[in-house]
Amino acid sequence: SSGINAEYGLPNTEFARVTETQFICNVVVVTGTHHIVVFTTEPFPDGYGGAIYFNWPNPEPVWQYLGYITNDKPSAIFKVSKGSTAPSLAVFGGVNTNSQQPQLGVMVTSLSELAQMTAVSENKSLSVASNVQFVQNMLENLYNYLTSFAVTQSEMTPCTDSWVKINHLNGWYERFKSRMSNDPDFWKK
Repeated sequence: SSGINAEYGLPNTEFARVTETQFICNVVVVTGTHHIVVFTTEPFPDGYGGAIYFNWPNPEPVWQYLGYITNDKPSAIFKVSKGSTAPSLAVFGGVNTNSQQPQLGVMVTSLSELAQMTAVSENKSLSVASNVQFVQNMLENLYNYLTSFAVTQSEMTPCTDSWVKINHLNGWYERFKSRMSNDPDFWKK
């Protein structure tokens, strides 16, 4: 048996059994909910844990794997996102999930299977890390390219081209790196 607590809502332990290993419950979502807490109220059988799935009806069920709980990790906080772009998983397929409310699904699974599963948030973390790495590499390449043309004022020849002091490029580069480390998605806004 498990329980769920949507951010600032009351705990819910009313799960409906779908199969011997699958359970779902409706989640009352309070406006502004971004996280849910899932916890066990009884231990799992030895060697097993619970794969946690979340469904935002859209209007079809869109089940996303969030992570897991086990006897060694009996509770967890998961971030939920209504506009997830992750692919929907074919779980809880035989269930009438025509509910207009979000739902939580728990699938009792072996620990070895749980260890091989990847949560939506982990996929996003990998994607964010690769975006950060790409942007940093691109910035360093641009910086190195532009500074390779740097000359001192005495080396400058009169021309009609515009020029930028290298210290302005240095300042911009440092600010951009700082903003990237604080919010990897800031450039999307």
